[in-house]
Amino acid sequence: MKSYILKSDNDEYFVNDTKIIDSISNIKQIADENAVNMMKKLSKKQYKLDAIAKELKMDKKTAASYAAKLEKAGLIEVAQWKDSKLLKANYNSFSYEINQNKIKFDPRTRNKDSQYALNFFDKFINNGKFNGYICVGASDPHGEYKSVAKDSHYTAYLGMFMGQFIDLPGSMPVILDTDVISKNLFKKNLIVIGGPVTNLVTRDINNFLPIKFIKEEGWGLKDKSGIHIRDYEGTIEKIKNPFDKEKDIILIAGVRNVGTLSAMLAATKFSNLTFKGYSNEIPWSRMIRGYDIDGDGEIDSIETVK
Repeated sequence: MKSYILKSDNDEYFVNDTKIIDSISNIKQIADENAVNMMKKLSKKQYKLDAIAKELKMDKKTAASYAAKLEKAGLIEVAQWKDSKLLKANYNSFSYEINQNKIKFDPRTRNKDSQYALNFFDKFINNGKFNGYICVGASDPHGEYKSVAKDSHYTAYLGMFMGQFIDLPGSMPVILDTDVISKNLFKKNLIVIGGPVTNLVTRDINNFLPIKFIKEEGWGLKDKSGIHIRDYEGTIEKIKNPFDKEKDIILIAGVRNVGTLSAMLAATKFSNLTFKGYSNEIPWSRMIRGYDIDGDGEIDSIETVK
């Protein structure tokens, strides 16, 4: 199994393969400017022995000596090619470990912006595993309004976003609102998608929310500043689960489908803006407004309203 050097540059990570040299004496054999220069040449392409000797301005016998040392260290391969030898690099670097520490590294949590979302979804992410359920409205007519959920597909975007933090779950974590009710899964960590008309779980937790859905001449959201009824308005809220105080519920929902989409984009694509400054307070809520700035018919910008 190959080993690799991990390097970072502006929150991006890069790897380079490396040969672990197991003793100081072997290091001394190859820690030479001529040997390193030969490796540099071979890392770009294969060379015949006489050709690389000419490139490095050394006689063929000296080049053969360095090639033998590099071959012994496992850094290159030397094969007979007609009347000459062909040299090929196996690695791009060599290393020596003073202490063989095994430090676990997860590149999914690498940048500062991701940390804001990690703080917000903390109860749902446990050592790279998803802990809870994502609850979407059923696509069949259900509930007192016999509504059909049309925002369940937004969950795919949430799943792609969460993938940077978690491994693929062993079982399906996405469930219908009707399943939460029929299987009595209220005492779980829940991410609930959609408003009370299309998602019955939202209906059942509505009275516990800081920003509540109200029905006054059509549905709207009510916060301290008033009532919000515009289609592109939505909400992201986090509360202690009223059915089990050890669990959390996150709501991502809107006045209409486009409002739910606005809230979903705020929680994922624009999470660095939405959750910046979040310090684990519960309950927590934000009104979200989504805008189509470039006029292509799709939301490309959001505004958070405290």
